[in-house]
Amino acid sequence: MTIWSDILLGLKIVRDYWWAYLPFLFFLSFGYSWLDFKRREYLDSLQWTLLQIKPPPQSDRSLKAVEQIFAGVHGIYTSPVNWKDQFFKGKIPDWFSLEIVGEAGGTNFYIRTLENYKSLVMANIFAQYPDVEITEAEDYMKKWPRHLPNEEYDLFGSEFTLSKESAYPIQTYPVFEEKAIAPEDIRRLDPLASVSEVFSTFVPGENFVIQFLIRPVGDDWTKQAQKVIDKLLGKEVKEEKDLLQSMFGQIDRWLTFEPPKKEEKKEKKLSAPEEEIIKAMGRKIAKLGYEAGLRLVYLARKENFHRYHFAAIGGAFRQFTALNLNSFKPNMETITFSKGYLKQIFPSDKGFWVDKITAKRKINIFKGLKNRVFPPEKYFVLNTEELATVFHLPGTEVKAPLFPRVEAKKGQPPPGLAIE
Repeated sequence: MTIWSDILLGLKIVRDYWWAYLPFLFFLSFGYSWLDFKRREYLDSLQWTLLQIKPPPQSDRSLKAVEQIFAGVHGIYTSPVNWKDQFFKGKIPDWFSLEIVGEAGGTNFYIRTLENYKSLVMANIFAQYPDVEITEAEDYMKKWPRHLPNEEYDLFGSEFTLSKESAYPIQTYPVFEEKAIAPEDIRRLDPLASVSEVFSTFVPGENFVIQFLIRPVGDDWTKQAQKVIDKLLGKEVKEEKDLLQSMFGQIDRWLTFEPPKKEEKKEKKLSAPEEEIIKAMGRKIAKLGYEAGLRLVYLARKENFHRYHFAAIGGAFRQFTALNLNSFKPNMETITFSKGYLKQIFPSDKGFWVDKITAKRKINIFKGLKNRVFPPEKYFVLNTEELATVFHLPGTEVKAPLFPRVEAKKGQPPPGLAIE
């Protein structure tokens, strides 16, 4: 009876005070349309460059060096984009695309950056790897048709997210280094080594792209993570609401004369595993962070298409799983496989419009991959240590076939390139 009373009360409020919401709804509708127009205009004005990176012939450096690269590049962040620039210029935070590309010719590493940051990116890489080779490359995606899938090519892919909140870390390189019995074992435990092994089995016409979209962020994410920690500790956490929730919530309180509710929580005693989880979360928020999105996409000619390659690479990413902490998982709303609508009614069969849903997902993920745009939702935060773990140059011990390396020492970085 209480539920129906609440529903009837809500309908009565809407009936009697619908006019109070109209100005806000009109403003929101106009605002979203304007923002979309200005954002497209801003994105079209950006100038990009694609850098290909070839590992040096000998490299035994710890992944701490890669972490320092990400820490240096994080310097482009000064403050969030203010509302004026967002609304009137369509500006969004600057971002990078980190890409590991597998094909019959081997494994290649790319960083796509705005032209303004090219020197900064190169300088930070050369500072840690003086013998690395960096070249401006033609966009390899141009070799594929403009739209996929088609009669010649097929694809399978998914966007990925974290299984838990960003406050929980994934397994990172210090853990792999601890597992090593001898120094030469460190890179053999590298999860990217198994990725390269899968790529080495590809035949001409097969391609795989691991794409990380990253943008540096301030310390707001650490504040959100601290709330997760406080919740685990049993402390009272004040939930923040966005502008829309706050606005309509205030209107409802005015109309119903309902005072805000207060809740109290008591601190609890933690078990040993819970203490370790909180320590790991504390270590994560102590380092600089990047918002990140992840796509894995397998593309191949239909006569050479083997979907199990996607499963193999997805399995390699399970090595980043930290028990009781975090892991990568597919965003099931984007994976290019669907059982259709109302599939719950047909547990042993498919639902409706399976082919249409699957085709639309394939088109969308290829469009996102090619345009290198952030997923519209379900992105997450990785700190510099986590980024260094998932994207780095292979060490000398990683000897996957067809792994392109610098054949000989190329000398010093280009003259005039500032190295910090």
